[in-house]
Amino acid sequence: MRIGDELAGRTVLVVEDAPETLEVIISYLERQGLRVVPAPSGEALKARLAAGRPDLVLLDINLPDGDGLALAKALRLGEEIPLIFVTGRDSDADRIAGLSYGGDYVTKPVNLQELLIRIRNLLRRSTAPSQLLPPHAPAEAPLTFRGWQLDLIRRALFRPDGSYLALTTGEFNILAALAAMRPKPVSREYLLDVISNRDPRSVSEHTVDTLITRLRRKMRLDDGSPMPITTVRGIGYALEADDPQ
Repeated sequence: MRIGDELAGRTVLVVEDAPETLEVIISYLERQGLRVVPAPSGEALKARLAAGRPDLVLLDINLPDGDGLALAKALRLGEEIPLIFVTGRDSDADRIAGLSYGGDYVTKPVNLQELLIRIRNLLRRSTAPSQLLPPHAPAEAPLTFRGWQLDLIRRALFRPDGSYLALTTGEFNILAALAAMRPKPVSREYLLDVISNRDPRSVSEHTVDTLITRLRRKMRLDDGSPMPITTVRGIGYALEADDPQ
């Protein structure tokens, strides 16, 4: 399998302390046209990030100098940079924690073709905040609800005051699904299906609820405006449309 030419040259930071695993991943991804930067520890990860922003991070959870989940949360990797956890830890608690931090999740031993597909999908969807255009720039009209603007082309959410709000991949995908169906309610089962190509065994309705909770927390406004995401008892969630003019 060869990655598309449009992704050639994109930079992937691989945080992995096992030399043999690191070498296998680097060799495979470089053959696909990706630029790979290695980091064998959490401190090396921080140094690489300080030197420049990669397009995507592959992060082991068990590192010699720390826990990858804690690092991802502290560095806001899933929010700022597309993230895939590559780890031997496969408990439900670890998977849910990884997903809630905005990361995709791949377990070892790594299926390299599966990993490539997940990298490709995340890179195709990703747009760095520094590359975002302001919400009034010429483009396809964004979806609006309660003053919020959701731009599906640039995968960007803007507050009613026009400022940009960073979302993880999972958060954006769920919000986009709600926006596409608004104001009709969307079931948790449907929202599970839209969480970016993850193994259904690794997610649950609790994962959806966790992401909705994170969205509501991020979208809470200081002026006391009502939350646009509502709970529909017995079904799931809905997104309110614009107020009538």
